[in-house]
Amino acid sequence: MCNHLPVQPEHKLDNSAIYSRHLPTIKQLQYFLAVCEEGNFRKAASRLGISQPPLSMQIKALEEKLQTTLFVRNTRYVVLTAQGKQFQDKARSWLEGLSLAISNVNHHSAERITIGITKILGFNFVPLFNEFISRFQQHINLWQQNYSSKELLAEFNKSNIDLVIISDYKHNSHQANSLLVYQETMLLALPENHPACAQEKVDLNTVVDLPLYWCKRYQNPALYDRLQKIISQLPTPLTLQQKLPNFLTMLMEIAMGRGMLLLPASMTQAQMQGVVYKRLTAKHEQQLSMDMHLLWHKSAAENTIINEMIGYFKLHNTASVSV
Repeated sequence: MCNHLPVQPEHKLDNSAIYSRHLPTIKQLQYFLAVCEEGNFRKAASRLGISQPPLSMQIKALEEKLQTTLFVRNTRYVVLTAQGKQFQDKARSWLEGLSLAISNVNHHSAERITIGITKILGFNFVPLFNEFISRFQQHINLWQQNYSSKELLAEFNKSNIDLVIISDYKHNSHQANSLLVYQETMLLALPENHPACAQEKVDLNTVVDLPLYWCKRYQNPALYDRLQKIISQLPTPLTLQQKLPNFLTMLMEIAMGRGMLLLPASMTQAQMQGVVYKRLTAKHEQQLSMDMHLLWHKSAAENTIINEMIGYFKLHNTASVSV
């Protein structure tokens, strides 16, 4: 292996050079700089949120592309070679230039706000959120829509998301403001041949013969505890069983009379023969309603777009979903 960096030609490269498979990737440059700054592969891997083997593989691939040795290393220390020190300056300059270019593009384009919405509701079927997305669509980047409230809150706390809409938020953050924007009614999915289906609103005392599909406490502590309180007050307690991973499979089990399920009203668009959705009696319906909170960083107080979005919800947060 040669111990020198390729000599840069003085003439202008043709366009094919920028598409060469021999160019380092951005990931490789980032990994290389992390090792430079940490002086240790284990610490660099921890900083990057990866395990050590893929880090070592990327550094090895980078050295092969450059046809040079960047580090001298053993089990205790990592030292940059002369070529590594030279490449460190170049790598940092390239990444800083790329970051600046992206910042400039974002500055000159329409301001976009990253929003995370918990997967627990069927937001596409809630007019309040449909209108919100329609009104602000040119300013919104929606976070991947398969996150729990707990996962979204973690990303929000790391400042990866500007706004989140999550359930049962506890007001325990000095870095965030919150607003109750929506309350969702829970409905009970029952086998259509169960006697309780004849009731206009179902009393939970009349369905204790069926096990109830329910979440683990860590998935939604507040809602879990509220149901447990209700169960403790029933003459005959309900039997809880773990939700199945697939929603349609649960509906099939319910259609066959093997259980029942409490779910948000906006999630009841899925129809299956043999399954009936019923409201609970007023007391239990109120106890089990799901509170949806909008969270934004206190540091975003001067952001015009975020303030307009908050204003939208302040104007429209007067009613829960109608069923």
